[in-house]
Amino acid sequence: MGRRGTITILLVCFMMSVPLTSFAAKPIKLFIAGTSGAEDTQSMGHFEFAKRLAAASDGVFEAEVKINAVMGETDDVTEQAIQGVPVINATDPGRLAAYVPEYGLIQMPYLLPDYTYLNKIMDTKLYAKWDKAFQEKGLKLVTSNGYSGVRSWVTNFPVRTPADLKGVKIRTIGSDLFVNSVNAMGAIATALPWAETYQGMEQGVVDGCEAQIPGIYSMRFYEVKNHVSLSEHFTLIASMVTGTIFFNSIPAEYQTILMKQAFDTYKDNQSIVVSKSDDYIKEMEGKGVTFVKIDKTPFIEAVQPVYEKMNFSKLRDELYAELGL
Repeated sequence: MGRRGTITILLVCFMMSVPLTSFAAKPIKLFIAGTSGAEDTQSMGHFEFAKRLAAASDGVFEAEVKINAVMGETDDVTEQAIQGVPVINATDPGRLAAYVPEYGLIQMPYLLPDYTYLNKIMDTKLYAKWDKAFQEKGLKLVTSNGYSGVRSWVTNFPVRTPADLKGVKIRTIGSDLFVNSVNAMGAIATALPWAETYQGMEQGVVDGCEAQIPGIYSMRFYEVKNHVSLSEHFTLIASMVTGTIFFNSIPAEYQTILMKQAFDTYKDNQSIVVSKSDDYIKEMEGKGVTFVKIDKTPFIEAVQPVYEKMNFSKLRDELYAELGL
């Protein structure tokens, strides 16, 4: 056998041992967008997600992380996704309820025993129903188990009961779910972009905000407010969404990789959020912040009418039945 024949046989053997997708796959470029700073645990999750996508796809996925709202505010980026921009956006069920109202249930105050139930919700029939409804609106739920911490009151005084929030303007997310819940808990809900919250508190536009520990730390809210009253009313969920235009343009095998890596990354990030939150509390205490442990009962009771107002009471029962709660 001549040298040319030997080379041909070796080349054929090599090609048979390597998946055809290794030759055919084109780079899939996308953005992963969020509004938080680099020190926020959610942002840490985004960078890890990009790294895992590249590794799991042998470099086919080329994800660029955009934080600090550089692609725009949350709702604007969601609209970009619908229009076909290749972006996976970190948003939340409260905002996404504008597209599929029932999905807002999982953002409701004091809904779940703990954050680990976020992983279980994604296996329910209700979640599958919501996912289908979102696709009809041009959105694809990539994962809904991102956990950013629990939100509490950030003010210059202790908040132990809803009465302590009477007449107090509290920055919150601008959706009916958040506004109605914060109002029910005694405050005057005031919507401001996340990136403007520090300035809003500093200039007196609002008297305080409700935020999660990693967010308080990364946004340096402790520089303008010195009390965090641990009502822990919202479990802040990071719903990672993209547009169906982009998602459906990806080969099926890479859709699977995208979904799996998203779920696994943000599930692993949950424990980082818990650990980092403890570290941030200690550091902020050293900067003069007082963390107030309170009885949550008055706040839990205050928000129950909101479930009726938002038509979530029966839906909550349905979700609890699927989760065994």
